[in-house]
Amino acid sequence: MAGFWSTLGLVFRAVFGVVQGQPAPDPLAPHASRNGGNGAGVCGIADFGCDDPDLTVSIKTLLADFPAPDVVAVSQRISISSDTVDPFFAVKDAQSMAWNAALRQNCTSLLWGHVSDDQKYLSLWFASRQNGFSPHELFLAQKYDFTLPLAEDFAEALKLLLLSERLRRADSAVLRSDNATRLAKALEARQDRVRNPDFVAECGEGVSLAYATACLALAENGDRGWCQLGAEAIEPLVATCLGAEASQDRDALAIHISRAGTSGVENLRAEHVAVLALYGHLLNWASLGSSASRVPMMAVDIWRILLHRFEYAAGATVSKSICLLRLGEACCALARETRNEDLAEAAVKYLRRALGGCDANSHPVLYGLITYHLGDALIAHGELIKTGVEFTNIIPFFQATLKVCGRRENLYLWGRAMFALATVQAMQGRENSDITILRTARMNFIQAQQNLEEAGARSAARTALGGQMRVEAAIHEMATGDKAGKHGVDVRPSARPAG
Repeated sequence: MAGFWSTLGLVFRAVFGVVQGQPAPDPLAPHASRNGGNGAGVCGIADFGCDDPDLTVSIKTLLADFPAPDVVAVSQRISISSDTVDPFFAVKDAQSMAWNAALRQNCTSLLWGHVSDDQKYLSLWFASRQNGFSPHELFLAQKYDFTLPLAEDFAEALKLLLLSERLRRADSAVLRSDNATRLAKALEARQDRVRNPDFVAECGEGVSLAYATACLALAENGDRGWCQLGAEAIEPLVATCLGAEASQDRDALAIHISRAGTSGVENLRAEHVAVLALYGHLLNWASLGSSASRVPMMAVDIWRILLHRFEYAAGATVSKSICLLRLGEACCALARETRNEDLAEAAVKYLRRALGGCDANSHPVLYGLITYHLGDALIAHGELIKTGVEFTNIIPFFQATLKVCGRRENLYLWGRAMFALATVQAMQGRENSDITILRTARMNFIQAQQNLEEAGARSAARTALGGQMRVEAAIHEMATGDKAGKHGVDVRPSARPAG
């Protein structure tokens, strides 16, 4: 099973376009005040450019019983340019236009897209503040297809997207906890339907993609329990993206993915890139709690495919860094699972390449994620080759994450990185019998616990509290001169995830 450190992964930047350490002025504050400041948000619906003038009205009607957000019409028509060399970046540019249109209308999200020529299908894209969150660049081309006429299942899928967006935007522990609870209940209510192929075929693939997107949102907020279900929900789509039969089981899909190789993947359609990236993220998270090595192995294969897609693409520096980051993360998980030191070494190499291609000033959260996972991979490599943890080489990477990611803007990542730093310091203090370092570790565990609690990651917060208690016991042991303490208190990181 993947190691404890690999749980300290993703987080969402809470404020779009912030100056490091300072929240940017919120252009939605006046609207939030008019709506009681409940964080509900405003969902814009762009002009679909179709013959049916009632489509926007139908969407608003289907969302009428949803307590939030407000739904408004946006007259601008968003289209994808056909002149761009790489279709993926054509969609990315269109998403930027969509988000700018949303901001001009004081919207927190925007639905845009088009109706098929035969008037049977609606293709939607979803623009939100996440458009400016570089670790999610590969998701910008995510297309949600639904069957017309729209029905209640379309509304339920859309609510999952809106609840996910609201969770990412939550700026207080109370709102974050409330939104996470609502989203989990909505996922529970939909899980049987999205696992039914006949239902998905009838309603459109957008229902399963919305479900998987919501599962990832919860994982990145501290609850990864839905990732297996989310991954399974979109496996038929993954199979189709790679030219396989949608009906095959996971074992057959794993074999197909491993044999897919990189031939022709540079021509992957933009929406297929987004599907594979979503699947890869879910597998990375699922591998933390999986006892089957095929989960991280499938993640490694998926990210190798995506890396090849962007490795030689012009203007794809950020996309390439994301693929290298996630491939390194997956390799580290698989290395721990299989006790393979070569995979751990490969993880370190991938992450160093990712770090070399990422600018800390332009993409601080992505840079922080890379430095965190590089520190984690170095720990795994040291454990597997039996050289142990080289504290002076590893601690600076966790400190770098804390430096570039603001404590308030990135609650979850900052808290987990601080937890990682505290655990390594606890190991160092114990090994060197240094009470000063142990006291520093104790204070860092306290700060980590506070941030994780506020972020809503209660299981991780309890683990941080446990680390603090073990360090306090070690300090007491050393202070009282208990020579038998070498076997009495263990402050090393657990070999199992922190939940």
